[in-house]
Amino acid sequence: MQRSLTSGIRDGFRVSSGVSRRHRMTHVLGLVCMIALLAAPILARDPPQSAIVLFDGTDGPAYVQITGVILNGKTEVRLCGGAQKIDRKTWGTLVRMPLKGASLLERNAEGVLMLTTDAAPVCVVPGDLKFERQPEFTLSEAADQSALEGTVVAFSARYNGQIPEIKRGVKIVFVAAPDTELAEYLRAQRARSIAGWQDFLSRYGSSARATEARGSMAALHQTAADSAFAKYRQSVTTHTPDMAQLRLAQQQVEQVDSIAPGSAAARMLLNQIRAELEPMVEAAKADLAAYRKALADGTKGHAHLRTAKQHNQRALDVDARYAPALALEPELFSETRRLEVAIQTAEGLVTANRQDEALAGLGPYRAFAPEMPRIEAIVTAAYQFHLERGQKLVTQQNLGKAVPEFKTAVEIKGDSPEAAALLRNAELDLKKNVTRQATEDAMHESKVHAERQEWVEAYEVLAALPEDQRAAVAPDMADLKPRYVPAAIKQAQKLLDVHFPIRGRADEDSVRKAYELLQRAYALSSDNAVRLKLDLLSDKLGTYYLDLARRYLTKPLGSGVGLGWLYLIEARRYNPDLDAVKDEMAQYSGIYQLRARLSIGVIFRDQTSRRESAGFTDQLADAVANGLESFGLPVKVVRKPSESPDAVQPNFLLTGQILEHRIVRNNDLATLQSKYRVGVHEIKNEVWLKVDRDLTAARQQLADAQRALTDAQTRRKKPEIATATDAVAAAQKQVDELRHKLETTESTRPEAIIEPYNYTKKTLDLTAVTELDFRITDPSGALVAPAVPIKKENHKVFVVLENVKPEDTEGIKPQSAAPDEAQFLTDVEIQARDSVIKALQERVSHLPEKILQEARKRAAANDLDGAAEQYILYLNATPKGGTPERAEAGLWLRERFNVSAADGAADR
Repeated sequence: MQRSLTSGIRDGFRVSSGVSRRHRMTHVLGLVCMIALLAAPILARDPPQSAIVLFDGTDGPAYVQITGVILNGKTEVRLCGGAQKIDRKTWGTLVRMPLKGASLLERNAEGVLMLTTDAAPVCVVPGDLKFERQPEFTLSEAADQSALEGTVVAFSARYNGQIPEIKRGVKIVFVAAPDTELAEYLRAQRARSIAGWQDFLSRYGSSARATEARGSMAALHQTAADSAFAKYRQSVTTHTPDMAQLRLAQQQVEQVDSIAPGSAAARMLLNQIRAELEPMVEAAKADLAAYRKALADGTKGHAHLRTAKQHNQRALDVDARYAPALALEPELFSETRRLEVAIQTAEGLVTANRQDEALAGLGPYRAFAPEMPRIEAIVTAAYQFHLERGQKLVTQQNLGKAVPEFKTAVEIKGDSPEAAALLRNAELDLKKNVTRQATEDAMHESKVHAERQEWVEAYEVLAALPEDQRAAVAPDMADLKPRYVPAAIKQAQKLLDVHFPIRGRADEDSVRKAYELLQRAYALSSDNAVRLKLDLLSDKLGTYYLDLARRYLTKPLGSGVGLGWLYLIEARRYNPDLDAVKDEMAQYSGIYQLRARLSIGVIFRDQTSRRESAGFTDQLADAVANGLESFGLPVKVVRKPSESPDAVQPNFLLTGQILEHRIVRNNDLATLQSKYRVGVHEIKNEVWLKVDRDLTAARQQLADAQRALTDAQTRRKKPEIATATDAVAAAQKQVDELRHKLETTESTRPEAIIEPYNYTKKTLDLTAVTELDFRITDPSGALVAPAVPIKKENHKVFVVLENVKPEDTEGIKPQSAAPDEAQFLTDVEIQARDSVIKALQERVSHLPEKILQEARKRAAANDLDGAAEQYILYLNATPKGGTPERAEAGLWLRERFNVSAADGAADR
């Protein structure tokens, strides 16, 4: 319409060029009126220009919404056209550009106005510049002359509503109509802050722009998280990790996950954070294990619990939902709670003056006293209690009770020099008192015997004193010696006359007493006559005990070998040179080891078809034997004991049965399809095709630009000629660049030819099963330990892929390693063997208890020989030491059979 009006004006002037001036003017006025009348409806239909002005206010980013936008009183601006400075003449040649149709007008960091339409931003200056005061402007100075006008229809909160000056950074976003939601969105976008986006979403959470807003906010959280994590990693290099930064990174990445679930960047950073937390939890677990070990070992270690809690809490401070740390928290709380309860209970007992119970109640926590003042206070209270009680007893001259009190104090605090000194002094004083009292009593008793001329008794009372006490009575013993020797010889001869030959226990004791008298008399006198008597008696006693030994050794199936062996020891004690004793020991040593010591026969029987268990019974028997022989108790293992009824059998028999020992196989064969590369062929390169299309379009643009330049040159419009010339040059440059790119790009590319093919998937389902049981019986076949069933199995599925082509494109790889079924079964065998050994060792550890019970049972039934064998077996089956049970066995043997085995004599 505007073009037709302009043509009409031009034609009117042409028409009026041959008539009078008056007629020409009349014609022009008529045309102008016509243009006004025709243009009025068009202008009336165009709404006023609206815009959102964005700028930085005193309270942050702000905006003003205006309508009827004009700049310097104009609705247009002028293109800079490449000019760097603008004077009046240059300004007049600049091409006008209406604001209508533009999307953005902003003043950049250099202070230049940039207008954006559908194309790239272009430099502009206001449509009206005043050159009266300044003949020339730079682009920035020209922009300083900009004055934005319009009607304010809305503005952001905490702003006064004035149209701002167009300073650097101000943006004018042109809109079809005022839009507060868009204005708030742009303000939040300008703020580039989380708070800004939160404010927008709080009001427009369901708008179409909410998704973009959330994405922008998530990006800010992600940036903050990445920055915080980078700072944390930097701090780690200085050995002072900044946990606050790691915690901030976790918080920010959680925000990203809540705003944009499934974010790959957030997930990756979260994994990195958890990689930092994992060592903390592992360190906490290690410290907790060290704490528990310290408890078990009774050593210091409370610091490990504190450190474990600190490590775990550091992880939870960063991520309160970190699963490994949450899983460890109850264990840490439980350990802390148990310790606290123990301490509180002990403190209450101390308050009630029950110090020993308080100390016992601490249990293993007592070892933490050096680390925990509260425990140290409980220990000190118990220590002080016994120390003061001991001191009080000393003042009361009750050293017998004072010494235990001081010992307890030393046991409580072993590093106390005060308690150690008091104990040492009390023990010395007590020993002196005991020694003095014992010697006084012995001297008094000896004196009584001497007055009665009982010289043997008078001397032996003093000789029976301990060595440290005999020194005090040495003069008295020296005075009695001349009378003791003849009296001892005489008493010994009298005993022999009455009690030899030996016919019973009384005779045996008397003869042994005579032997002891002659021994002491010879030691005091060195009289050869006494020595001769002593040697003769040694031969008789040695022969006597040798005869007793033979009587027991020859009992059937070694049933008396224990007592017989002890009698051989007695014979050797009285006559070490008796060769017959040595011969008997050599002959019966094997039977003694089998019957008088803890011995177990091992037999395993295979109840299976034996197709897959060949040799397993022998392997199992050997493994069990090795496991028992390396056990804590002295056990003699007999592999495959003789089944002859005349053979001497071990004390116990382990009988095992292999009930099941096999592999179950299930095969499944399937044909599957995949794809493989058959070959390669050439196809058009997509990149070349795109460049070719772009070149065709660029050539078209060059042709259009050249036509525009020709048209401008025809009309001799210099500004248009310059603009068109630049456009032609730019189009020509783009054509040259695209032509070069096309020439340097391959027009075709190779592409693989993919075809389907079939391969085989073989699934092998293997189950290895080993089931067995064992029982322990005595030689009579009576069950000593109930049958123990053991079943072990292993199940695994193996997949073998065959006929897979090397050129497979779907990632299928051949799997041709078939399982080693023998090893698969062996693994189960090892598990079963280990279980058998463990269960067997547990039951064997209780055999001494059963042996002792059997000994008591036989003693109660008056089966003295049988009881003696069981007591001897018990002594040989238990470690040497002063236990009440060993003392019981030794005392019983001395009282019933006059032999000694409690201190290991049975082992000699």
